Amino acid sequence: MCPLPRAVPIRGETGATHFVVLMGARGSESVVAVSKAEAPPVHPDEEKFSVNEATSKTIIGESEPIQRLVEMIQLVAASEASVLIQGESGTGKELVAKTIHALSRRRAHPFIVVECSALPETLLESELFGHVRGSFTGAVADRKGLYEEAEGGTIFLDEIVDTTPAFQARLLRVLQESEIKPVGSNQSIKVNVRVLSAGNKPLEELVKAKTFRADLYYRLAVLPLTVPSLRERKEDISILAAHFLRCSAQKHGCAPMRLSQEAELALLQHQWPGNVRELENVIERVVVTCRHSILGPEDLFIEYKERQEKNDLNRIGKVARQEAERSQILQALLDAKGDKTRAARLLSISRSSLYNKLRDYNIS
Repeated sequence: MCPLPRAVPIRGETGATHFVVLMGARGSESVVAVSKAEAPPVHPDEEKFSVNEATSKTIIGESEPIQRLVEMIQLVAASEASVLIQGESGTGKELVAKTIHALSRRRAHPFIVVECSALPETLLESELFGHVRGSFTGAVADRKGLYEEAEGGTIFLDEIVDTTPAFQARLLRVLQESEIKPVGSNQSIKVNVRVLSAGNKPLEELVKAKTFRADLYYRLAVLPLTVPSLRERKEDISILAAHFLRCSAQKHGCAPMRLSQEAELALLQHQWPGNVRELENVIERVVVTCRHSILGPEDLFIEYKERQEKNDLNRIGKVARQEAERSQILQALLDAKGDKTRAARLLSISRSSLYNKLRDYNIS
């Protein structure tokens, strides 16, 4: 008998149920059902939105940590609350944010990414909130900010941990009032935007160290998510590698490739400091540079190739030493006219050692 799906209601401030996430058993379909009163107009084909269909196109993995993350994404996507996505660099935080947007009621509206670490404070404010003409050197015309561009949709503030206290104070006001003020303007503009943010450092520790505002942290982390590192989901490495092999081969017009058992073991033993991004880069480099269809560990990691070359040199050296020693023994036997005791004396070894070497080198 199939287990009944687990219904998780998402209620609004009035207590009315606006969404229900129907979460089936692992491997079965989960569905987000939207209240008729709350749902925006959608095409009839989209009235029943498949969560599994959306996540399967973006988040790849069968491990316990990644399945827990998918379940949490299903829950938070149905709400309007701010989401803080934390995890190491290269784990796929932006991918999680895109998936949340794709599963939300706002999916028909823009998804805007803001790289907070890429711009200084003044330019970041102008980029995010816009500016009016003459507000600073180079502001030759009024310019709409990314916050307005995201109207009705979602804005993703990546690497929020790298922002200054002054910018954090301004962002806090935006979140509290749901309005922005362009740089150089005295007029506020109401906005309807959901905020997702991400950081590669634990914000709780930065709050304790007083390098990040506690009140802003609580505003951003209404719904906190943590993306597991690749080291925590090693059973997904082979699945991800096979996926990247297929995608890279199609992208570069290469013949299909597969990993040998030794290559898969090498992938599992690697520590992956760069996480999924590093794995994807390794696979793409291999697809572009290799001309054979079955990949070995020496194709994936240069240290394996260097180790193999060193082993080859050692093997060649060992063979050369053995050949030289065999020639010396034969010459000593020739000089001693077959007298093994005298030959051993000429070689400066014991008679028993000579007999062992005669046997090893098959010398009669």
